[in-house]
Amino acid sequence: MQAALSKINALFFTLTVILSSAAAPAHADTALDKIRDRGQLSVCYGGFESPGFAYLDKAGKPAGLTWDLIVDLHQRFSTALGKPLKLNLVRITAVNRIIFVKQGRCDFMVTSLLDTPERRREIDFASPGFYSAAAAVFAPKTTRIDSWADLQGKTVCAPASSVWVRPYEAKGLKIAAFPGFAEVHQAVADGRCVASIGDDTGYAKIKEEDRSWSNFEVKLIGDERLPWGIALKKNEPELKQMLGSIVEQWHRERFIIGLEHKYQLPPNLWAKNMAERYAVKVGTR
Repeated sequence: MQAALSKINALFFTLTVILSSAAAPAHADTALDKIRDRGQLSVCYGGFESPGFAYLDKAGKPAGLTWDLIVDLHQRFSTALGKPLKLNLVRITAVNRIIFVKQGRCDFMVTSLLDTPERRREIDFASPGFYSAAAAVFAPKTTRIDSWADLQGKTVCAPASSVWVRPYEAKGLKIAAFPGFAEVHQAVADGRCVASIGDDTGYAKIKEEDRSWSNFEVKLIGDERLPWGIALKKNEPELKQMLGSIVEQWHRERFIIGLEHKYQLPPNLWAKNMAERYAVKVGTR
C-alpha cells in the first residue's frame, strides 16, 4: 500500500510540474525552461573523496548517499520535464562552491553544504534540507577532552571553509584554519593543534576508510544541528519549489534512511525525524 501511494505521489508531482510548465507564459525563461531546452542537468558536486557520501567503490564506480541523491534527481528531472536529460557534473571545492552557485555554473549543488543565514544572503537553498550535521571535536584517543571547557585556551584545527569556525571562536575556542582535512590531520599529528573540529557526519567514515585517523575518536558533539541543503542561485522560484518537493518525497518515502542503511552510515536522528514528519499516514483520511 505504501509503495503504491509513493508511486501515485511521484506521478502526481511529475504531472504537476509538466502542466505548470506548459501553462507558463511563452516569454518565460525560467531555470526549468533552460534545463529542458538544453537537454542537460548541471549539478555541482564535491568530488568522490567523502567515504559513505560520495566516493568511488572497489570497481571504480561512483557511490554514496549524496551521489545516489544526484542520480535520483537526474531521473526525476528527466521524467518531470518529459525528455531524457544529460547529466553534467561540475566539480567544486570548498573555496569556490558558493561562487559557482552564484554565477550559475550549475543548476544546483548537492554536497554537505550547511544551510545557514549567512549563506542565504548569497545563495538560496531548497526547503526542507535533506540531511544534517553538528560540530564534532575529533582528537587522538590519548588526548583527554571531557568538556568544552577543556579546550579553552588551546588551539583547535578546522578546515577554513567550516561553518563552525566563527561560532566556536565566539565561544572562546582558539581555532587555526587549514585548507582541508589532510592539513588538519597533519597539524594535529604535529602537535600544532590539540584537536580538530568539523561536521560529525564525516568523521566516522573517514576513520573507517583512512587508517591515518584510526587512533582518533570523537570527543564532543555540539548541541546545534544544521541542515544540509540543495543550493541554487537566487531568484529561481520554480526550480527551488521543484527541488523542495523532491526532498519532501525523499523524506516521505524514507529514501534517505534507506541510503543510510545501504552505506552503513550512523543513524542521523534529524533525518529520521524528517521522515516521520513527512510520512504518508495511511488510513488517516
